[in-house]
Amino acid sequence: MSGTSEGRRRSDRGPTWPAWLWLLAAGCGGEAPAAVADASDAGGGVAVFGAACAKDGDCRAGLRCLKGDWAPEPFCSLPCPTAKAYCAEADTGGVQGLCIALPADFQGTELQFCVPMCQQTADCKALDSMWQICDKPAWKNVKLAPELPTKVCSAPSAQGQIVVDPVECDWESKITDPQLQSGKQICKSYCSFLKTCQFWDTDLSKIECCAWKCFQQLAPKGAIDAAAEADKKCYINAFGAAQGTGKVCHRPYYEEQCGPIER
Repeated sequence: MSGTSEGRRRSDRGPTWPAWLWLLAAGCGGEAPAAVADASDAGGGVAVFGAACAKDGDCRAGLRCLKGDWAPEPFCSLPCPTAKAYCAEADTGGVQGLCIALPADFQGTELQFCVPMCQQTADCKALDSMWQICDKPAWKNVKLAPELPTKVCSAPSAQGQIVVDPVECDWESKITDPQLQSGKQICKSYCSFLKTCQFWDTDLSKIECCAWKCFQQLAPKGAIDAAAEADKKCYINAFGAAQGTGKVCHRPYYEEQCGPIER
């Protein structure tokens, strides 16, 4: 019999205890000692909040290895009770985190959990290379906490979305679906209007970021939303009609017809 087969048979019988330990147990009228729990499944590892993991035991004490579509790999985190609240740094090991709630179509260990906060993508990469962007939390291009200024680490490719750098906003060439090409043109025209009238501050972010934000509103789930399309076209048509008049960049004129201009 090979050593491999013998080792398997021993493993099947359970842990092998030294002879003196069995004699001690029998002499005291007791039973064989119970197997020691595998510490690798009990937490207390070295992986920090936001770092990749394979099991709970890889993560620091108090954290769990959560699987799901938020990232391409499981990562150390923890469930949280209140969506849009900040996670206690005492629980995350000093890393700032935000509690997010995912919709029912999210596939994962938990629907509500802490994700690392960030200022720039480099902050996320410092935690783990799997993170792709630092941006406001979103699920399939729908913002989860639009009223908050907070940015978090995420990986849109894990959600089946394209990955767009939030500073460069290199989105246009990545939208290849023929049914979405009209949406690209609408957003470029809309942002051209905003730039011409200085309703978009290009010193703060590129005009390409205006167009990417517009496109996310226009096609949040991979198809053109009719109401959002009509909203953008309203400003474009009003801008065309105002050419050569004093109303061309008069904000009240547009907001009276189409509503408040989003920046």
